Formats: sequence, C-alpha cells, structure tokens
Amino acid sequence: AAMPFPYDFVNIPLGALRQKAESLPKDKDIITFCKISLRGYEAQRILNAAGFNRVSYIEGGILGWPF
Repeated sequence: AAMPFPYDFVNIPLGALRQKAESLPKDKDIITFCKISLRGYEAQRILNAAGFNRVSYIEGGILGWPF
C-alpha cells in the first residue's frame, strides 16, 4: 500500500527552474531533492537567489531519505 504523503509535488528539471520559479509559492515551505543531492542543493541556491526564503534540500538526496 502507498504511504500517504501530506505534500504537493512538482517536478521541475534544474535547467528550467529559473524560468519556472515565478510559478512557485514564496509563502510555503519548499523541499528540493534529486537522486544524490547535488542538483537538489543547486536548486535550493537558485530559489534562494530568486527570493525564496523557505527552501530546504534533502542532504544525501532521495537515496538518503529514511523511508
């Protein structure tokens, strides 16, 4: 059975993030991640530079997420 997850997901490739950032809410928490955390960390930095203050990334990527 699937585990319920109380978050909305949006998949935005890193190369498109700067252009799509304006469509994301600045008043909500945003968690970025990738497979091993390099792109997730870069995505966090891109969003921070665009004025997003509530951004975190999953250190270790999705592989480091303790399910």
